[in-house]
Amino acid sequence: MMKKAADDVTNRRTVWEPLSDMFLDTDVSLFRDSRINKLAASPYSISELESILIEEVYPVCVGNLLCIAGEWEGFDERWLEEKILRHCQSRGMFRIFNFGRMTVPYSSEWRATKMGVVALRKKAGN
Repeated sequence: MMKKAADDVTNRRTVWEPLSDMFLDTDVSLFRDSRINKLAASPYSISELESILIEEVYPVCVGNLLCIAGEWEGFDERWLEEKILRHCQSRGMFRIFNFGRMTVPYSSEWRATKMGVVALRKKAGN
């Protein structure tokens, strides 16, 4: 069973930033190789990475895609960590009704990223 975010911040930091890149207001495929390398080096399985993406990163970062002029350079790491940890401690409706559960698994960028992580780990013998 995967640890809670608050109990695993050191490892989570290594994946929050690359996962959050998928919510930037730019061509996120340009960051795919870097994202794949960082995620492949993490201690998390593909299903754990997807869970972190859906349950922790998506709720905090998806709003950027709805902004007229959203963030395009990258989210501040402190801000991202603070928002994710606060979200993980909340018990409100946004935790229950997370549209990421319905959309993220079908995202072409996430599917390409997953395939890249699997391929890189296989090549490295992990």
